Amino acid sequence: MAVLKMEVPKMEGTDWLDKVVQRAKGKYQVQRALEERSVQAEALRRKLANQFCRDLFAWFERVEVRFNNRFGGHVLAVSVAGGDGNRSVRILARPIRDQESTVSLNYEEKTTSLRLSADSGGATEPAQIIKLVLSADGAILAEVGAEHYTPEQLGQKTIDDLLA
Repeated sequence: MAVLKMEVPKMEGTDWLDKVVQRAKGKYQVQRALEERSVQAEALRRKLANQFCRDLFAWFERVEVRFNNRFGGHVLAVSVAGGDGNRSVRILARPIRDQESTVSLNYEEKTTSLRLSADSGGATEPAQIIKLVLSADGAILAEVGAEHYTPEQLGQKTIDDLLA
């Protein structure tokens, strides 16, 4: 039986291939670098937004205890659910027996925003979207209209609005 011997052809035109690769690198290198920076910036923004929500929701839990102790009764009830990427908090305020209001804040990582829903005495208000934006100094802030808030400031505004 005869064995067929195949020769692997030598790569001709490697100069051409090298030139095409160099031209493509030159043409697309800047765009690829920009895309990579954009991906990294988005990952950082999501990481910081998750931290913002952890800080905000922990603040609500601390304020619940302090507020109720100072008020002298159980007025605020805070319940946090979920984990990073999909976290929510529900705050119930009952300053008097016949008056009850709730606020829910839901964070979804894919939109990097909070969805605020409020219900005051049975009247449900339309949900509000609160964007979490990266500030010039690299911190995440909540953007409500033209105003920007740290986690504590947004928490204070939420409780103030809830008890108003």
